[in-house]
Amino acid sequence: MRKIISLIAAAALTASCFSCSEKKKTEKEPVNVENTAEEPALDEPVKQEYREFSEDSFTTLDVTLRVTDDEPPLKVHSINVSELDFGEYIPPCKAEEYRDRYRTYYSNIGDEEYREKAEKEWEKSCTEPHKGDVYDIIVDGNDLYMTVRYDTMCTDVHETAIFRVNGLTGEKEELFRHSAPESSLYLNEMYMIKGVLYVNTKERGLCYLDEEKSELVTILPSPDEVKSYTGILPNSADRLLIREVVNITEEVPEDYKPQNGQNSYSNDGEHYYIITGSDIAVKEYDFESKTWNVLYTAHKESENADDDCPYIFGELFAWKEKPENSRKYDVCTENYRVSTGLTGCEIIYADDKKLVVKLGSASTTSDTKIVHVYDLENSMHYVIDYDGLGAKNCKSAGDGLVIFPAGMTGTVYYIIPELGLTFPLNKFNDGETDFELGGWMGIDSSNDNKALTYDINVRVGEHKVTDEMGNEFTEYEYERYRYWYTEEGSDE
Repeated sequence: MRKIISLIAAAALTASCFSCSEKKKTEKEPVNVENTAEEPALDEPVKQEYREFSEDSFTTLDVTLRVTDDEPPLKVHSINVSELDFGEYIPPCKAEEYRDRYRTYYSNIGDEEYREKAEKEWEKSCTEPHKGDVYDIIVDGNDLYMTVRYDTMCTDVHETAIFRVNGLTGEKEELFRHSAPESSLYLNEMYMIKGVLYVNTKERGLCYLDEEKSELVTILPSPDEVKSYTGILPNSADRLLIREVVNITEEVPEDYKPQNGQNSYSNDGEHYYIITGSDIAVKEYDFESKTWNVLYTAHKESENADDDCPYIFGELFAWKEKPENSRKYDVCTENYRVSTGLTGCEIIYADDKKLVVKLGSASTTSDTKIVHVYDLENSMHYVIDYDGLGAKNCKSAGDGLVIFPAGMTGTVYYIIPELGLTFPLNKFNDGETDFELGGWMGIDSSNDNKALTYDINVRVGEHKVTDEMGNEFTEYEYERYRYWYTEEGSDE
């Protein structure tokens, strides 16, 4: 069994009737955060008795898919992000008293003509305003939250903002702005929980947005960016979860030759390091006590080794285990264990009512297009083979599944597992788009079945360009579209 330290799972396993060769250990060390700001308290999750499901617990049904032209349960929306105007600014760092501090130097460019061109562009950025560029988008219902940067050709970010855009009307509202010549602010990640926007930043750590004051309030300080990384874990349970990775480093000589996939790095050009392993922790924020509680921990023996710290897939943390003397996987969550009968599977979604897995494994070359849906309430096991749809990927969405292609062409489908009804949602033609759907579909919240959103760059023009060496090539022009889906009746 994987060596996972779990507070929640430990209590569940103690109460259950099955045994493991290694028991999950318990620990509870809240990480105090000094913060007097108030924020909405969220409901406590309902705890259930731990359950076990064998293969015989389910009636298995091979589902026959029937493509229909009826109205789908999901409604498609899109907005042309390239047409949105967030104004123009000259960042404060371009003022005469600051510009040399953050100047971008091009002395290392060998091509003199290109270097002169780049330096002229930098000079131009000091006197001419720059249109805001959209860097990140998240969707909440039909509201789109966007981070916008105006800072160009600078080593930091001194002019940036967060906007809320009504996806149906295009109406914009500025919620927050950072404009300061002596402090940078990278807005790296956004996440919405019950109307509160959380923002992960490089300089201030993890914050929430106080809309009334237009301020970001820190609830977790920034980690040492060299040795650690903190990211938000998307989920469907309205829980604020983070995954913290702390690298274990070892100093090595400058001429050290990395071995076995190691990577050496230096922050100052004098001291060099390699990563020999990592300590990983999953933490949850308690909205009432304003503390961080450790849920799971794991240790990686090397930089490239797999870690055993579970992810949350929808509403529940889930992981795979092989019982002793078995080649088939069980999927375990905080509340139940399901014997899948599968020798390879990839977890897609888990809540107290259903478990969704895809046959095969993301770590292998397996390219199966078979999904298994375990209905825990009705003791049904639906087997869905979607190979005939010409799609590759699967994502849980609401009560159904969304199937979508991996390339730049194909159709996005919505499937109701128990009925086999299959609804076409979108069709993309080759040559119109230049980003793979498989890489963008739900990329900002792949484990949240409430968030179904992706970007498509549509080619709208082209022109010939001649470079400094006299070589002619074609440059293409694109417009960026954001797509998202809502359940029928949720637009009012």
